[in-house]
This record gives sequence, C-alpha cells and structure tokens, in this order.
Amino acid sequence: MASQVEHLDNSMVKITVEVSQNEFKSALEQSFRKNAKKFTIPGFRKGRAPMKLVTNYYGEGILYDDAIDIAIQPAYDKALAELEIEPFSQPDMQIEEIGSDKGMTFNCTFAIKPEVKLGDYKGVVAYKPDATVDEDLIDKEIERARERVSRLVPVTDRAVEDGDTVTIDYSGSKDGELFEGGQAENHELVIGSKSFIPGFEEKLIGHKIGDEFDIDLTFPEEYHSEDLAGQDVVFSIKIHEIKIRELPELDDDFVKDVTEDCDTVEEYRDSIKKRLIESNEKHANDAFKAHAVDIAVKNAEVDIPHVVIHEEMNRMYNDQARQMQMQGFSMEQYLEMLGLEKKSIMAQLHGPAEQKVKTGLVLDAIYETENLEITDEARDKQIQKIAGMYGMEFEDLKKNFDSDAAREMLDSDLKKELAMDWIAEHAEATDVEPEPEAEEHIHGEDCDCGHDHDHEHADGCDCGHDHDDHDEHGEDCDCGHDHE
Repeated sequence: MASQVEHLDNSMVKITVEVSQNEFKSALEQSFRKNAKKFTIPGFRKGRAPMKLVTNYYGEGILYDDAIDIAIQPAYDKALAELEIEPFSQPDMQIEEIGSDKGMTFNCTFAIKPEVKLGDYKGVVAYKPDATVDEDLIDKEIERARERVSRLVPVTDRAVEDGDTVTIDYSGSKDGELFEGGQAENHELVIGSKSFIPGFEEKLIGHKIGDEFDIDLTFPEEYHSEDLAGQDVVFSIKIHEIKIRELPELDDDFVKDVTEDCDTVEEYRDSIKKRLIESNEKHANDAFKAHAVDIAVKNAEVDIPHVVIHEEMNRMYNDQARQMQMQGFSMEQYLEMLGLEKKSIMAQLHGPAEQKVKTGLVLDAIYETENLEITDEARDKQIQKIAGMYGMEFEDLKKNFDSDAAREMLDSDLKKELAMDWIAEHAEATDVEPEPEAEEHIHGEDCDCGHDHDHEHADGCDCGHDHDDHDEHGEDCDCGHDHE
C-alpha cells in the first residue's frame, strides 16, 4: 500500500491511499461471503453460486459497498501511521479508482491541528467582581426563609387589599355569551401577582367577602387568543374568602425551626453571611478566571479550518437536540414552536462554535508551552467530580477510564482545566468592569462567508465515506451507513 500527502490551505491536507490489487481482492471475497445468500443465479440454489458467476451476472460493483467498508478503515489507519499525521476533523473521502484488476485508490481530505500563535497570556489584567456581602442581602435571605414557613390567615373584618390572597368565582362573557376558559370556581388568586389580564386584580381591591359584582375589561391587543385579543368583556365575580400571609417573628424560636446549626438570630445571620461570602467569592473567582482566559484567547492568533467549526456547530446542535428530547420534545417540534428553521439555529451557532474551538486550541498550546503535567491525583479528582454529577461510585466509574481512548478523553479536558488555572494564577485582578463588546455578525441564510451552515457529518462515522456523494452505493445498500 502506498500513500501520499498534499498540504492545502487553512491547515487542510489531502492524502491519497492505494489499496493493492491483492488486498482489494481479499476484501471483495469477504464481501461475497457476507452477501452470498442474497444472490440468485439461474441453475444454482440461492446462495450456492460461486463468486465468479455472481460477479459476471450482477457485475462486480454489487460487492463494492461492503468491500469498501472492509478495506478502507485499515488502509486509512495505516496511511495515517506511515505519514505520521493526526486528523483534527472527520475525513471527506472520494474513491478515485476501484476494481479487482487494479485495486482501490481513494483520497481523504481533512483538517490537521492548526498552529497557534500565542499572544500575551501571562499576567493579563482581568475583571474580578466584588465579593462583598451587603447587610440587605442577608435581610432578603432571612425574609425568604420567613416566607417559606409562613401561613395564610383568613381576614374577615376588611376589604381586599393589594397583596391579599382571595378565593373567588368568576365568569367571563363577551357580548352576553360566555367564552371558553373564562370560568372558574373557588379560584385562589394573589392580588398583585399579575396572573390575570391587566385591571382584573386591581378591580377586586375594596370589595369584601360575599360581594358579587361585575367588572368591565378589555383584553390586550397581543393576547394569544385571536377571538379575545382587543375585545371588551365582562367578568362576574363573587368573593368567598380573603387571606393574608402571616410571617413568623424573627426570634430564636424561628431560627431553631429553620436550621439545625444555629440557636440564635445572631448566629443565623452570621451563617447566612458566611454562606453568601463563599458563594460570592466562588462566583468572583470563576468570573475572574473566565475573563482572564477570554483575554488570553483573544490575544492569540489561529486560523481555524472551516470544517472544524462546522463539526463543532453540529455537535452543539445535536447536544441541544438531546436536551430537547430529554424534555419530551423533538428538535423539529422545538423549532416549530419557535417559528425557526434549522439553518437559522446553525447560523447562530457559528460564532460560539468558532470561539469554543479557538479556546480549546489556545489552552492546549499554553499547556504545552508551560510544560504542565497531569497527575494521577488530578485524574482521580476529575473522575470523582464526574461520579458526583451522575450519582455513580468512584471506583466503578474509574474502571471506565482504564482504556487509552478513555484516558485520552479525560486528559484532554484536564489539560484545558490546568491551562485555565495557570492563566488565572498568573493574572492580575481589576475591579474595572470591561465594556461590552459590539455584537458580532450573525451568519444567516444570505451570508456570503462561504460556509455551508447546514452541512452535517454522520455522527460517529470514521470510515471516511462521503455520504452525500457515493456513486457506487445504490438504494438497496446494506453497508450500514446513512448515505442520505
């Protein structure tokens, strides 16, 4: 087997691989053995005809699909090893020549890892938010705790006021006719919650228990129901009950009810303050690290191959589709609800995908430049973190990272984390918040940047087939690849 490499622009390469006549004949024979039972030749029982007669009768091309699958991956892997090339994207494969009398020649075009020209990344000045906790934040936390254990108490000696919870019957009509969805009995409503159309809740204020009355309202012009949008209606109301939310006294008894760690109000305030400070400091440190990394990435120069950006766009799109599926929606249903097309979503993903790829490349470059190293302790810590996320036992999960491929994936993430930590450790903090950057160009359907925003690679496929342009595969191909 011979292989050649051609370096193209934008960190792309094209390799040409030759599969010898004997190697391809072997692949054809394996393809025949796999599919022999499918062939019917006059004069022979089904599946009993010899290979030569089958290829004479149907044509040799009938065996090409599986023969290509059998021959291409080993040849591709061997060529990469011989040429000492590591792909940075999925390959786009084209068969140039094929046949039992000449073997097979194919070429693969793919990206290699682009060179990163690092700019300033050590000692960058990055914004760090203030982690100070104001007393009013502590007060708000305490008020939320009081509200959580509050109770509704009936009121009988006054009319409805803002903030009250009322129990009502209501019946809505338009032009004297009841409209669908406009009736309810014993409905509990918080005055001021704005859960009804404008004016409804306000017009209950001042009325007492037992009052029966009508209120005139107009539905908003942008109301979701076209039959009611902008229409004048009448609601008949009856008030059954008025309640107010009664908060517990802020005393030591309250503290003992809501926490097991504190006995007094002072201790409770101190514990809340400590928790808020820890939370704010974590947020500030995370934000500081993120800003420092952003600056280091912005200062670097790297020419990212378009195909790599597109693959990241597809990964992000597929991740979003999986999240929708977990919520019970297909991506098609989600897009329909938003009134969007896939092309619009893909266009919006271009910028974030490009930034994500660049960040990863820059972090890898810093890791190498600073000679950082991953320790077994760091690996265990990362595995423990993943185990906690998925509710798994550490030892059980650790076994999954024994293989070289799994270890490589784990180390890839750790390299980036170590590089981010290194940038943050050597960065200088400032309390001056940066100005927001101007919004970047969003690639739309009429974008002339040359990118095909709707191109997708087959998930998980590494055979190198061009699934949109494979002349030899027919409609009844059973090679297992989705050529659509």
